[in-house]
Amino acid sequence: MTSTTTTRETSQTPMNYQADPEQSLSEAVLEAVAVATDVDQLALADEFDPLYHAIDPSALDSLFRERCEADRAVGSVTFEYAGFLVSVDRTGQVTLTS
Repeated sequence: MTSTTTTRETSQTPMNYQADPEQSLSEAVLEAVAVATDVDQLALADEFDPLYHAIDPSALDSLFRERCEADRAVGSVTFEYAGFLVSVDRTGQVTLTS
């Protein structure tokens, strides 16, 4: 089950989304943006351009992919998409800041 935490007191308040363990990070980003913008996930590309215009989804997915029994690699990546500064970390936490 995914979880979304939203507190939009100001335009700078981040929205956090936790991906399912089996969910790819690119799918988690799309789902988080869909929730934040109230745009159907399938319509995001029409509304904001495809995700691959901002970041290579395959590279994002492989960046923190689990290796054997070890946890995902350490770190995070930040990029702009759909008017948000999107940060994704190794735990599957997606943070959107407008």
